[in-house]
Amino acid sequence: MTPKEIIVEQAYEMFFRSGIKSITMDDISRETGVSKRTIYENFRDKDELVASCLHLMDERFNREYNKIEKESDNTLIMVFRFMKFGTDVLNSINPQFTPDLKKYHFRVWKETMTVNEKKYNARTLKILKKGIRERVFRETIDVEVVSILLNEQLRIISDETVFPSSRFPKIVVFENVLINFFRGIATQKGLDLIDKYLREESDKFVTVGT
Repeated sequence: MTPKEIIVEQAYEMFFRSGIKSITMDDISRETGVSKRTIYENFRDKDELVASCLHLMDERFNREYNKIEKESDNTLIMVFRFMKFGTDVLNSINPQFTPDLKKYHFRVWKETMTVNEKKYNARTLKILKKGIRERVFRETIDVEVVSILLNEQLRIISDETVFPSSRFPKIVVFENVLINFFRGIATQKGLDLIDKYLREESDKFVTVGT
């Protein structure tokens, strides 16, 4: 790995583990064994380093999404696996990470949100259309409206001001919000599949009855 890659990998782990504000460039230098001068030769400032960490997160997220999509037999199994992955990611991130990002690196957060919003909306539309073709989602739903609603619910789930992790375990929030959401747009075939997966294979997707 190059010094730049080492810095990003280490900063990524530190920011996610401890939040962004509490981690200084000196901390990253000590953890990586890379001089502070080298860090600033590769990154103009902390904003640029944070942006690189978010890019790394996005790359890992995309790889996992593609893996889940490839290995899933149908849309609903893909959705549940992705729910489980999302829960694991949220549980691994310090609750202070997103508030720090918004407050101290607002420009980076805003730019990232603008890029990701288009990508996630396109991805959600693809999932919904595939589910309709498989007859697990009702063909009467407006996919654009439902896509926006779903992405807004995903945003709310990860919002610590709405569902603080100290009160609401992420897996419980995911279950109560998203499973009910998908039940609302499912056909009878989809409902039967949801019940089957939750009954027989909950260990692979989500933990029910928490």
